[in-house]
Amino acid sequence: MTHAISIPKLGLTMEDATVVEWGFADGAAVARGDTLVTIETDKIMFDVEAEHDGYLQRVVQVGAKLLVGDLAGYLHPSAEAALAAGRLPAASAAAGAPAAEVTASTPAPAHPANLVAGNDASGRRLMASPVARQLASKRELDLASVTGSGPGGVILKRDVEAAPARTAPPAQASIAVAATATAAAAAAATTTIAPGTLTRRPMTAMRKAIAKRMMQSLATKAQMTGFGRVDMAEVTRLRETLVAAADTLGVRITYTDIVLKAAATVLAAMPEMNAWIDGDDIVSWNAVNIGLAVSVNGGLIVPVIRHVDQLTLVELSRERLALIDKARAGKLTRDDVDGGTFTLSNFGSYGGDFETPILNAPQSALLGIGQISDEAVVRDKQIVIRPMMSISLTFDHCLIDGAMAGEFRARFKALLEQPALLLARLR
Repeated sequence: MTHAISIPKLGLTMEDATVVEWGFADGAAVARGDTLVTIETDKIMFDVEAEHDGYLQRVVQVGAKLLVGDLAGYLHPSAEAALAAGRLPAASAAAGAPAAEVTASTPAPAHPANLVAGNDASGRRLMASPVARQLASKRELDLASVTGSGPGGVILKRDVEAAPARTAPPAQASIAVAATATAAAAAAATTTIAPGTLTRRPMTAMRKAIAKRMMQSLATKAQMTGFGRVDMAEVTRLRETLVAAADTLGVRITYTDIVLKAAATVLAAMPEMNAWIDGDDIVSWNAVNIGLAVSVNGGLIVPVIRHVDQLTLVELSRERLALIDKARAGKLTRDDVDGGTFTLSNFGSYGGDFETPILNAPQSALLGIGQISDEAVVRDKQIVIRPMMSISLTFDHCLIDGAMAGEFRARFKALLEQPALLLARLR
């Protein structure tokens, strides 16, 4: 029996996906559970696994952009059937398949698309697709200098295309760029740019999705950001105690873990901050699931830690580390990125102080934390040095008033400046 391979829906907001890599060539034998094709959505790389044994027929090429539910290929009962179907017009590719589904697809060339391993000069293991290797050879480019954006750091065609090209020899013609003059000018100005000055590359699906979502967020929400300062002296002492007990706890507690726990505690007490607007309704979440913005190759992704208010610091730290590792290895699943009710952005890890984060729609609030640095402050009419941290709370003013946002910041600040109150709330 022939089975269709379709693009799965990986979350409520997913609309389409891009085919990144096929796991097998046309006609190859596939076992249930094998990775058939890797797709890239606006949030994650995802391996579509075979639900049946069979022989693969690829209907679309690498790079094809498909909607949720669109046809990507088939699993046939025999290699002969798969190869024969690939040579037929798309409308008759497989018996029993809806013609409309197939005719909308583009036949793929019959070339191996499995990942090929190799080593660089230092013996470091490289993983790259055959297409990427062929293109790198054509461009005389050392793959060891290319950063892979595929799952687990696999080097794909787009990575090779994005790598800086070899500088052209001086004898080659320069690039003339015509700049249109202003209305008052009588002629156009022409500037000569040296070879190699400009590099053009297509945006990845992740980067395009980030750009689209950021603009949608700004266009659909009345965003306002309030700022504050937190004295982290007591948290610093608490963390030093916890770090000293890392062997006993089995994990090294970070400032981020403590901040996440404080934010979750306040959100549990202020459910109106843990809500969003849907049409004319206010939808309140029944759980405190905090997304943590993580920088990955090619963009930003927000894996979600669930029920943060109910976790101990040790459990929270382990969950955070596991999600960050999966994010940077390209192994996040749809369950790892869906269902967030609030987001934390730690721009302090990059030396940032005050910023104005953009909401992660449909959420209505996002907390940004800056770096912790020693500063001169006044305490009991004395100038003292204290470790201070800046915070930036962006919120949707359509739902959250300034007074409510101010109360959130005040409660959050109180928990961090008196962490004994935070510890008292741990289950």
